[in-house]
Amino acid sequence: MDNLVNETAYLNFIAQAILMYGCLALFICGIIGPTPVFLLFSFAGSLTTFLTGLLPQLVAQFSGTDPLATYLILCKLRWFIGIGSATVALHCLGLAALNQYLLTSRDIGRHSWITRRRAVLMSLFVIIFFLGLISPNLVYYTHTKNSINMTQCVIINPTAAIYNTYNGLVIYSLLPIIILSTFSLLTWWNLRNKMVRRAEMERPLTRLVFAQITMVLLASTGYVIRRMYQLYSTNIPNDAFQVAQNNVFNSVFTLI
Repeated sequence: MDNLVNETAYLNFIAQAILMYGCLALFICGIIGPTPVFLLFSFAGSLTTFLTGLLPQLVAQFSGTDPLATYLILCKLRWFIGIGSATVALHCLGLAALNQYLLTSRDIGRHSWITRRRAVLMSLFVIIFFLGLISPNLVYYTHTKNSINMTQCVIINPTAAIYNTYNGLVIYSLLPIIILSTFSLLTWWNLRNKMVRRAEMERPLTRLVFAQITMVLLASTGYVIRRMYQLYSTNIPNDAFQVAQNNVFNSVFTLI
């Protein structure tokens, strides 16, 4: 019995350490090192995701008080603005990939299809459209007690939980992967056909394209695994040890 209590406490410590130090590192990187490749809207969405998603975790780990478990409005806003801004950032990056494909096209007329004004309007449409799809989070996220009497910020409505999971799989995982992969490969193909066939130029370009695809694929895969596991474990009663295991699991995939 003592061993189980010690293991539970150790797992809870690991979960807190992962979030505290991992989130701090990601937060600092997000503030200091924005890449110039991202559109302004994509960077703003990424920065908002850091602020709404990682900052509350840092406050909770350093202060010992979880603001999401204390204030219901922060609970709702975290899962509305946080997920919404991350989704907008990914799709604005997809728009940037589309624009690069058009700029590298052999058809000169396509180079001017996306003007600055159109880019702003398209980005605003992405914001309004995807925030609308995520707006049920403002209603259904609420506070509840888990098996060890800890307050959690979760969806307890089964229908809303299923919608939230599969909606996230589509708009945060499948669509960004398909869009970014497609236009990155098309851009690579355009550039490959335009330039002189030199291996020293092709290899860095190929690595850049596939590194970009891999980055989004890894982030989306982590989200998919986390959401599917949460959906699976929602209605399963957990003891203190299982809750501690879930905390470690969620901490790892939150950072991914």
